[in-house]
Amino acid sequence: MMACNPLIFDPVLFPRRAFNRPGLPRIDYRIGRYPDFLAAMIRGIDAAPELAAWTHREADDPAIALLEGAAILGDILTFYQEHYANEAYLRTAAWRDSVAELVRLTGYRLSPAIRGRATLAFEVRGDKPVPIAAGFPVKVELEDLPVPADFQTNAPLEAWPHLGRFHLYRPRAYAATLAAGTFTFEVSSVAGATDSASLAAFELKPGDRLMLLPAEPPWTSNGSVPANQASAQVVKVKTVTRLLGRLLVEAETPILRQWTAPVAAYRINRTFRHLGHNAPPKTVSTTPASGTITGATQYDTRYQRHLTWECTDTGASLDLPPELLPLDVEVADLHPGGSVVIQTRISRDDGTPVAVSLLRGVTAVAFRTVGFGNVNGPGTLLTLDRPLVDETTAYSYTSDVRDFRLHEVTSPALRLQPVAHGRNGGFTPTHDTLHLYGTAAQARLLAGRRLFLAHDDGRSVELACTSAASQFPTLAVDPPAMWPLVFHRLPAPFRHADFDETAPAVTVFGNLVDASQGKAEGDVVLGNGDARQGWQTFAIPKAPLSYFLSSDGVPPWAPALEIYVDGRLWRRVDAFFGHGPREQVYIVREDAEGRSFVQFGDGLAGARLPSGLGNVMARYRSGAGARGPLKPDTKPTTAERPPGFDKVTLAGIVSGGADAEDGDKAREAAPGKVQSLGRLVSIRDYETETLGVPGVVTAAAAWDLHVGVPALILRVLLEAGREGEFAAVRATLAHAQRCRGPDRFPLVVQQALLRYVFVDVGYARDPSWRQEDVEAALRAALGLAGDPMAERTGLFGLRARRLGEREYASRIEGRLQNVPGVLWCKVTALGRFPANAANPEALPLSPAPRPAGLVLPCGARELLQLAPSHLTLTALAEPSAGECA
Repeated sequence: MMACNPLIFDPVLFPRRAFNRPGLPRIDYRIGRYPDFLAAMIRGIDAAPELAAWTHREADDPAIALLEGAAILGDILTFYQEHYANEAYLRTAAWRDSVAELVRLTGYRLSPAIRGRATLAFEVRGDKPVPIAAGFPVKVELEDLPVPADFQTNAPLEAWPHLGRFHLYRPRAYAATLAAGTFTFEVSSVAGATDSASLAAFELKPGDRLMLLPAEPPWTSNGSVPANQASAQVVKVKTVTRLLGRLLVEAETPILRQWTAPVAAYRINRTFRHLGHNAPPKTVSTTPASGTITGATQYDTRYQRHLTWECTDTGASLDLPPELLPLDVEVADLHPGGSVVIQTRISRDDGTPVAVSLLRGVTAVAFRTVGFGNVNGPGTLLTLDRPLVDETTAYSYTSDVRDFRLHEVTSPALRLQPVAHGRNGGFTPTHDTLHLYGTAAQARLLAGRRLFLAHDDGRSVELACTSAASQFPTLAVDPPAMWPLVFHRLPAPFRHADFDETAPAVTVFGNLVDASQGKAEGDVVLGNGDARQGWQTFAIPKAPLSYFLSSDGVPPWAPALEIYVDGRLWRRVDAFFGHGPREQVYIVREDAEGRSFVQFGDGLAGARLPSGLGNVMARYRSGAGARGPLKPDTKPTTAERPPGFDKVTLAGIVSGGADAEDGDKAREAAPGKVQSLGRLVSIRDYETETLGVPGVVTAAAAWDLHVGVPALILRVLLEAGREGEFAAVRATLAHAQRCRGPDRFPLVVQQALLRYVFVDVGYARDPSWRQEDVEAALRAALGLAGDPMAERTGLFGLRARRLGEREYASRIEGRLQNVPGVLWCKVTALGRFPANAANPEALPLSPAPRPAGLVLPCGARELLQLAPSHLTLTALAEPSAGECA
């Protein structure tokens, strides 16, 4: 409406004409708003001569109030008219329902919610395996779900008690010597036996004494000149620790010298002396003549005894054969068959004596009164299994009886070695084993078994044991031992130190079974068949229906559903097109609210249902969308507890679950599907096909050389936490290539990864804007990781970027410069973190000042991401502030 004077412009245009240039995110379809409606009606009053006397324009006038009410109604009607107009176009539709209905016209169907997958670890009691049946129900509370999710095991499991929760250990390594100054060592063998049962049966307690015995010198048997023997040492046991088949000893005093391992040792008890050790140096003898004592004779006591033949020259009251050893006391509890350690000094042909410590067995024990010099009393005669020095030698070997110390041996022969130390550092292809402590039968059960390893700090990994069962022998006596295990890959991210024997930090779960989300609803009657009707449709009673990825399906998902008609299983198809009038097929469709419906044919495309009362029955599972970690302070629960069942644990996180496809993704993928007509021809067709797979964030296809052969390289980025589904995505795309593509060239599907960056920005703010509002707008403009509101609009938004797209400091500044309230900005630091980092929280920023690059490179398989902790915003003063005041 214009004023009468053509030189005066009237700004009020009513009704406004809709004009929208191409490429707008929303279309303008309103002819006016409340002020426009009210102003137009009041101007109509002003222009009517009949109403010239009506000059009151306030709301207390009933007619003006009526006009204002009409303007409000017009505002409401035009608001909804514009909203509905936007919902009629794919580019501007905001409701998922509208997008779903629009793309359905092209034959594109939004993917339903996909059920999650989990790995469950069972623990059982007793000493026998406990069978866990397929379909075992478990409820899991997840952080991302408001209600517990139902899971069921996919296969039966034989759960063993010892595999429920256990530890693995790094390989042991032993030093070659027992070092001087050390207080601890291990008993490596008892009577030559190294098995854990023999070590466990050996009794050793604090206060016991152990003699470390050097090897017997060769001159005791070959007649050579005596040479010094390494000294023996007696240590007193302070503590005894039994750990995983090891017997660890701590002594009260340190080892005095270095010993080459293994070290011979014996437990000793009492110590005895040779007969005559306390005889006085002079011996007084009375000589009888004709029965009359005529006087006394004094002479030196002879302490030296021969060791290589029967000695008659000592002060003993009896001859001493080389193997006879008289003790100066009567010891009633010494018995043949035992052993003694004899310490003395020996010389050859009156040479320099050398100290020795020799082990000998006792073959006979006798008791009698014996004398040595002027000392007489009860004594014990020990017959040794062999002399101290071989009696076949022609040389004379002697020893002073006062030098003899005889130690009672109360143990079998022991072997000592240094305390084992574990391997440190990371795992390598040459050092890739871990050890199980258990019996060979227990280790044999791990062959080919999956294991889940969880660290106390949250690190985890799933491994498959590739050791063959034949590596573990079948033994009649099967004591626990350390058994090496090999896995299908290195146990990263763990290191050897995580598997310490004293304080293992990694818990291993061995009773693993896969489970999928969904509650089995049993057999449910959907309704009655009527042969007179075509396209009969029945609703699935409980939503959402469980769907799973199906690599050979079109589209690549399938419901966990079986339909029986009159007790016969009918076949699910994707569409009725191409099916005959007698084919017993049905289709499944979903509405915008996630409810599922089953539809049957009309007798031309697919068979009609036969008439019957309650003859259409469904067997299905409900529940979908589960993903993520367990809710803190919760555990999986189950209503079933078979005999021996203890508990169930979630191994890792739930993966694979996805919400129903949102409208934004369908808006991008549906037009490409229309262009391809279900075939894979162009590079864009491959990208569109990939975007239709649940869990895919983005995809990029390109021609390139692969191992020297031209191939189509398809790089796929999956949602966080769904990296384990890459094999299923690859299989889906390979099936599409074979069945709907040319299949004349290699298709190489590569997994893309996120590459995290850091950005420091200094900016000046308009003082009329609040700082928190400006910084919130800056973050939204950048599209930080984890911000779903900005992931399609922000510069670094997850769904706004393309794989391999680099970034520039100038473009970041240009985007932030347009944020309301920003006067100017400058990127002061720009750089990338190392590749293959899955958790941005584990990437700390380096101290300022940080590198200030101009370009952020990006590999073909990378997508740049900016985490909130890696963005630094610094408010600065505007450089020209105050200059023109």
